[in-house]
Amino acid sequence: MTFSTTKAIITGLILSSTTLFAQEVAGYERIYYTSPESVETDDIEFTFKNAVAQFDHCKVGFTIDNNSSDFLLYNSENTTFNYEFGAKKGDIKPFYIDPSSKKTKTLLVKGSEQYLQRSFTINIDGLVRIPTDGTKTEAPNFQLPAATNSFKAENFKVSLLKYDASTKEAKAVFEVTYTGDDVAVIKPANLSVTAEAKKTNQTVTYANDNRKSDPIILHKGETTKITAVFHIPGKIVDMQFAQMHVIWNDTFVESKEIPVAPTTVNFTMDEALTNEKK
Repeated sequence: MTFSTTKAIITGLILSSTTLFAQEVAGYERIYYTSPESVETDDIEFTFKNAVAQFDHCKVGFTIDNNSSDFLLYNSENTTFNYEFGAKKGDIKPFYIDPSSKKTKTLLVKGSEQYLQRSFTINIDGLVRIPTDGTKTEAPNFQLPAATNSFKAENFKVSLLKYDASTKEAKAVFEVTYTGDDVAVIKPANLSVTAEAKKTNQTVTYANDNRKSDPIILHKGETTKITAVFHIPGKIVDMQFAQMHVIWNDTFVESKEIPVAPTTVNFTMDEALTNEKK
């Protein structure tokens, strides 16, 4: 076999290999992709739609449906779009998904690479569960009007920022800071208030009436405000003059982040749709 013949064979193999594995698609300004079937794992469902690429970027709409009783925290830093030219990371800011709720976002990657590819995969990583039934922290009853403006209960610092009381309504605003190394779940709806009834001298208890009392997630060093609103009939307690006590009832909980196993989904060019929109 001559050198020229050998060279021709090698050249042919290289060309055929390049043709076989090439993913770039020429002649289109946009490539549309088929949406993979939904993926379910651990009471969590992922669905995808509107996957489309142009030369310098690719974006995919996706929904995380949280069917569990836990919070979910998603951080896209560990999620990658995988191409023949390499991996690219998503750029969504971290977000929470409440129990039995869902959120829809758009994953986007961009740069100087050629994103008009026939196929790619997304490895979804960076999702963690935060159970709401962690370790409960006991906190001392808090007097209103305040005898002291702040207290510390293990890894929680609590300060009274504002208190207003009238015969019809009492409202207290607290600032809570978490100092632990895990993750805190604050449940303002749990707290209640006690007071002494005027006529019977018996202790009465009323729940927090603030309708915006959904649980709040905090990591180390983070701070939040919680508001407690109470309505006690004036014939029972005149809150404007009464001494009351906030009972925390497991408002402060420490939990741990549990990583959710990564999942990989495949996207392939939808030739019919791409040609239709060409």
